[in-house]
Amino acid sequence: MLSRPPRPFALVRTEDQWRRAAHRDTALIGEVVQLGWTGAPRVDAGGELPPVGAGLAFDAHCRLFRSVPEEGRVERWLWAARPSAPPMEVFATATDEALGEFRSAPGSPGTLLEPLALAVDASERLWVAEAGAGRVLVADLWSRRILEALPFPGRPVDLAALGPRLWVLLEAPSRVAIVEARAAPRVVTDLGPFQGRTRLTVSATGEVWVLEQAGTDDARLLAGSRPPLAIPRATDLEFLSDQVLVVARHPGDDFLTFRVEGTTMDSLTPLAARGYDGRGIVRTPDGRIGFWTERGFRHALAARVKYRASGQVTTFRLDSGEYRTAWGRLFLDACIPADTRIRVHCATADEPPGKPCLVRTHPVNTVTVEIRRPDLSPPMPPLALLPGRDGDFQAGLHRRASGRELPWSPLAGDDPFVTYEAPILAGPGRYLWVTLRLEGNTRVTPRFRALRAEYPSHDLLRRLPRVFSREPAREDFLRRYLAMFEGALSDWEARAVARHALLDPWSAPEEFLPWLAGFVGLILDPRWPVPVRRQWIEEAVWLFRFRGTVPGLRRFLEIGLGEPVILIEKFRLRGHGGALVGSGSALAANSVLGAGFRIGGAVGETTGTVIDGSVEDMFATHAHRFTVVIPRLLTAELQAAAEHLLTVHRPAHTVFDLCTVGAGMRVGRGLHVALTSIVGRTSGFQPTQLDRSRLGRDSVLGRPGPGVVPGGSRVGHDMRIG
Repeated sequence: MLSRPPRPFALVRTEDQWRRAAHRDTALIGEVVQLGWTGAPRVDAGGELPPVGAGLAFDAHCRLFRSVPEEGRVERWLWAARPSAPPMEVFATATDEALGEFRSAPGSPGTLLEPLALAVDASERLWVAEAGAGRVLVADLWSRRILEALPFPGRPVDLAALGPRLWVLLEAPSRVAIVEARAAPRVVTDLGPFQGRTRLTVSATGEVWVLEQAGTDDARLLAGSRPPLAIPRATDLEFLSDQVLVVARHPGDDFLTFRVEGTTMDSLTPLAARGYDGRGIVRTPDGRIGFWTERGFRHALAARVKYRASGQVTTFRLDSGEYRTAWGRLFLDACIPADTRIRVHCATADEPPGKPCLVRTHPVNTVTVEIRRPDLSPPMPPLALLPGRDGDFQAGLHRRASGRELPWSPLAGDDPFVTYEAPILAGPGRYLWVTLRLEGNTRVTPRFRALRAEYPSHDLLRRLPRVFSREPAREDFLRRYLAMFEGALSDWEARAVARHALLDPWSAPEEFLPWLAGFVGLILDPRWPVPVRRQWIEEAVWLFRFRGTVPGLRRFLEIGLGEPVILIEKFRLRGHGGALVGSGSALAANSVLGAGFRIGGAVGETTGTVIDGSVEDMFATHAHRFTVVIPRLLTAELQAAAEHLLTVHRPAHTVFDLCTVGAGMRVGRGLHVALTSIVGRTSGFQPTQLDRSRLGRDSVLGRPGPGVVPGGSRVGHDMRIG
């Protein structure tokens, strides 16, 4: 029997498609549909406003800075230390310079006047909104001194930093000001004025979000041209990631989370914040939301929610393009926990639906939504075709033991979604509408993300005598009965038709890669990522043509590491000594210049021919030896894989050295400008954390001194002329 290509199917998968469907008691999170939820009941705090906000901010070394407005001071806590160390006062009094992290500038007060907000920018500077004095203090966390005090026409009540830029929220009159490095503050004229107590944050794209009338029942969220969003009892806001916004509420209430993409906002499952003092939240270095309590700093956790018992989604019209189409099977990529289920109802028609039709409704977690070209949305089903009772739904879905029905396209191993299958029980018709009913136990919810409707159905009935399908009831039963066997045959046939995919390294399943590599004599190391192995197979013919040569070894490593490497043959360095700095050398494309470099360690262990007048054996130093310089940090596993790759594909009589950025540079030994000089940020060293680092092994104290910056350096202080 001649094989035929797989049957076509109608697909509903993207977020935009699911938004054009009709939802009832369901939520949409990205491309995943699930049951809606209700949060914990609100805790009534007697209607009192929480205390005025206090600042929380982290620096690059995981140190937490917290302001105490009532006492006029700023504390520094070691967030990463376990157990937590006692706090240190950042701004000490002017007469006690030995205490604290900073030395007070001449004439500066030892006690701050109502420090309401804190922020740390990309240059490791601490900004303090001193509302009582109407100014913002700028302190350098490295030099431990106050750099500047910026006055403002209003009270600064909140700060937000993004890179080198700082946003200042002013009160009375309420405005937003922007402060940039080495430039005077400027007030943004298109924002504000705002009413009542306000808070602000800035997204990764630089969009300013302001919480107006914070802490009251009239609190609302303002952002650009978006319509105001009412969030009663909201006290503060912070971005958890580029698209996730967290809004804190009164103490005892759960934090609200929103997914923001363009002008579309969806609410996500809330966060529980036990003991929250109502004075502000902050994003921690490990990507969580933190807040202050009577017992110290705590993290917000996923709140326990109660899912709705049932809900359903009805798709828009799916078109097969042919009248009297007998639809085949329905495939659903879903995650169905125990005590939950998804049931299906299908309806077909040959003519466009008449009036009245089902009205499109948004998911219950949709806050604001923008659907592009809603006039292009396919029609919804007429009300007469909708299921009227629970008995109209099919019994359930069958989990496919063989995985996806699409040939040679398995789901990822860590993907919680699997493919379920069900026959489409509906009469012939060009158009199809599918209603999916989700049922749960209020503790967990079923989820699905992709729906595929196969058409046309099998034609096995045409190969049987007409007597078996003359009556409609018998025809329907026999069609459904034969669908089980035809489905397996169709899957095998589709795999046979698409067998050419096994010969393409980018379409073959991961488990077939060793078999495919065997055709070209390539042995794959499982320590390398899957895309790397696929690329090696694709270029195997060329790589083996140049195996054991400089271009071949360099290409092998560049595929594995994803960036260029430097390969140095030692015989080319005869007579040059150990370090070539300012002696017939020039910077070339292999030198990567950056800020904040460190000279230390060694690049290669071989020395030059002549060092301090002693002549070494030229053969033992240079013959049949080469060095590979990798301008990046490598994990122990990846470095071992790179060494194994060089061992396998190098010429058998050669010896090699493998050097990474973490090895650093040593002037006078193995350092060659334009060859092994890789200058970058810290040369791979990491900042020091108490209880987490070992001095002299994996940590560095201090940082490089400031360079000469036009408009930002001072003669006699951080630069010299001549």
